[in-house]
Amino acid sequence: MTMLRRLDLGRLALLALVVVGTVAMLTKDRWDWIVGPDEAETSGVDAPTLDVEEDGPETWLFRVSPDNGSEVRYVVTERLAGSEKITHGISTVVGGDILVDVGDPSRSTVGEIVVNVEMFDSDSTLRDKRLRHDFLESTHWPYASFVTTEIAGLPDRLVEGAEVNVAFTGKLTVKEITHVVIFEGTVSVTEGAVVASVAATVLGSDFGVGPINIARLVHTDDRIRLEFDLVAERVKDGGDAETNLSRKVPADQMAGGAFAEYVQPILEQRCVSCHTTDGPGWSTLALDTAGDAAVIAEDIALVTGAGYMPPWLPSDVSVDFHNDWSLSVDELAILATWAGEGGGLDVSPDTLLVARTQLITPIERDQVLVPESYTGSLDQPDDYRCLVYEVDDSDGVGNWITGFTFEPDQTAVVHHAIVYRVPATARAEVDTKDGADGKPGWTCFGRTGLRSAGVYAIAGWAPGQEPGIYPQGVGIRLEPGDMIVNQIHYHYDHETPADASVIVLQVASDVEASSGMRAIQRTSYLTPAEVPCTPEEQGPLCDRDAVLAEIGRKYGIEATSIPGLLLAQCGGSVDDYDDLDGSIGYSSCDLRAKNEGTIFSVLGHMHEFGAAYRMTLNPDTPDERVLLDIPTWSFEWQLNYRPIDAIRISQEDTVRFECWWDRTLVHMDEPRYITWNEGTVDEMCFSGISVVPDLE
Repeated sequence: MTMLRRLDLGRLALLALVVVGTVAMLTKDRWDWIVGPDEAETSGVDAPTLDVEEDGPETWLFRVSPDNGSEVRYVVTERLAGSEKITHGISTVVGGDILVDVGDPSRSTVGEIVVNVEMFDSDSTLRDKRLRHDFLESTHWPYASFVTTEIAGLPDRLVEGAEVNVAFTGKLTVKEITHVVIFEGTVSVTEGAVVASVAATVLGSDFGVGPINIARLVHTDDRIRLEFDLVAERVKDGGDAETNLSRKVPADQMAGGAFAEYVQPILEQRCVSCHTTDGPGWSTLALDTAGDAAVIAEDIALVTGAGYMPPWLPSDVSVDFHNDWSLSVDELAILATWAGEGGGLDVSPDTLLVARTQLITPIERDQVLVPESYTGSLDQPDDYRCLVYEVDDSDGVGNWITGFTFEPDQTAVVHHAIVYRVPATARAEVDTKDGADGKPGWTCFGRTGLRSAGVYAIAGWAPGQEPGIYPQGVGIRLEPGDMIVNQIHYHYDHETPADASVIVLQVASDVEASSGMRAIQRTSYLTPAEVPCTPEEQGPLCDRDAVLAEIGRKYGIEATSIPGLLLAQCGGSVDDYDDLDGSIGYSSCDLRAKNEGTIFSVLGHMHEFGAAYRMTLNPDTPDERVLLDIPTWSFEWQLNYRPIDAIRISQEDTVRFECWWDRTLVHMDEPRYITWNEGTVDEMCFSGISVVPDLE
């Protein structure tokens, strides 16, 4: 199996991006349009006009007006669901003035050109919505502008209708980030109109809006071509051409057809629990009604067919797991057929879609742990926050946890959570971190960021996750003074509500505890992560020693020893990782199992360069079993997976841990060697196996 097998379907981008800048003329807090497409509108903005006393024989005033034949386009290469394509988005709502000096055209002036970016339209309704919402953030900055500072190539004599090669240098602004850009192309002038066709290539990363990577679905290039085809018509006697750029996003059209018997049950069972107003998937879209689904039928078929939604990462190579969210072959075929036939409805578009939750056995609410309320910031839209949950132990004898669930408070912003058991011996370190920045908890991107021994994940939560109940006589042991630290991923769009999500524990009674309990044993396996720069990349941080020195300054000298210790543990050296497969790095390490018993759950963990992951029990033997295979990694979905079968493991067994990384998945301001550590530009190949020990 080659390394490239691990990247099947690629990292593909649902949403190409537009970088036709946005001028801060208007801040707009309305955002309901993202889930109600016929409600979006922009208002109260006119294109700036040039202050000209009169249009006369020496100066001709021309005006670019909305919907008069002008177009602004973005063009970007995207790899979507395994196929590479060129994506275009078009807005015809553009305005601005051009003043031509007839006697000396080289002295002509171009005013500020403004574009309504909420009107960008491509071949995908879902792409357009997600683009506006997540990347352009057009509800805050719905207008784009280009301010010309210099024009090169204009002649000193006007020849009507003749095309002239020109270059416009100016300031392009994107979400209040401004860069100088040069648009090149042609322009022609007649007494009735100015026609210009110019283009420039920009980097999305320069404006903080790209490249886009959505694991298992879509990846865009960083390079984006912006094309302006402008038609400016002559304005006389004060000007009567339209300058108002306000527009309403047009209502979606939908075809008739079958829906209720086959499609609606799938959506209500698999999608609506997240994608509903005020639900955790609301920021992308809400499927509140049948009409909401019909207008994006093709996109639903695309994201489900690519395996991007529902977010179930393990492949069929893995053992079978409890709580599998993935769609069956038949369900995928139903959605594809429905979309292929026009995504029609046989019910009213206003028909409500209601989540069909499976019957769940509730756990006993013996302890409800409530943290101090936390409020994030829009300056950090993806916020990984570790919060401390104190466990009641009034008797001083500790607790046996026999059931667990996480209940999000602010469902619109709580994306997922990973719950850790932290021993009492880590109290001093926890107290030092907790509240150090003036807010409850602390920032924790990788794991908890705690260096103390004995910290390990005991549970994970993502939307749709059921409460966990452990087998009879089995639990997680919390010793006196132990606490829980919960890493919550908050995703903020327009609001940062105070969140106090709770953890509910079912605890063994005194009778249960006295009759004998077996503690789930959680063991962590750390294996190398070494990804050197490609031959094309150059820079001081491509030197591994320089990166280790930086890690030492950030995390302490002990952190610099981890990469070397992991290499030694696996019997290799750093030289083994010199050869990348393109941009792909790979690590494989065979280790002896550390515990004996029946596997309760398995976990893989990497950061955002992660491309694929695999854990194999007794590899290359007749007894080989792939415990977890994730062919396309997603940092946003890291769960403990519980095998359905009773799989026994002993200290005589070997476990192989394999990790793949792709250097292209995260934009780096400067190239750097990637090695094992806690930061966002570092990586890990971290694994966990939880075991129910044998009865003695």
